[in-house]
Amino acid sequence: MNYFKKASPLVAVFVFLFLGISQASQAVEPSKKPKPPCRIQISQAHISRSVLETNGYRAVKVDAFSKCNLPQSKVTLTVEIWKKGTFGSVRVARTVTRSPGTTSVGKNVENFNTWRRCISFTDSSYFGIAYAKAFIEGKWQFAKDTYSLDIKPLACGT
Repeated sequence: MNYFKKASPLVAVFVFLFLGISQASQAVEPSKKPKPPCRIQISQAHISRSVLETNGYRAVKVDAFSKCNLPQSKVTLTVEIWKKGTFGSVRVARTVTRSPGTTSVGKNVENFNTWRRCISFTDSSYFGIAYAKAFIEGKWQFAKDTYSLDIKPLACGT
């Protein structure tokens, strides 16, 4: 009986370390998952420095690109900017990029042209949505809506 009383702190430390190590290894597992061979990556809505430098006015902008580890052709990448409002969200901008030829492996199809001019400094919250279709390995493939995740107010009223 005394043996268990003396051993219990040691057993508790061992169990704690074992659980900590197994949970830490489980936490690493999801990050090791391979990314899909074809995917869309989208930026957060932001005030564009390039539009300001090029056009001389402020604008909210969202960038996206389609990345594929396989040859893709006839790519259509659509990017939209949505503004959150009191009664729901409203689309404020939309552009479509078309790449009719075949894109080599690892080359991105980019849509960096989606923006909306700011008409005031009123705080507004925006997010982007991107979706695409492409001809890959003899079949049409569709990438569903990909959303920008971090929605923060920007000093840009549209």
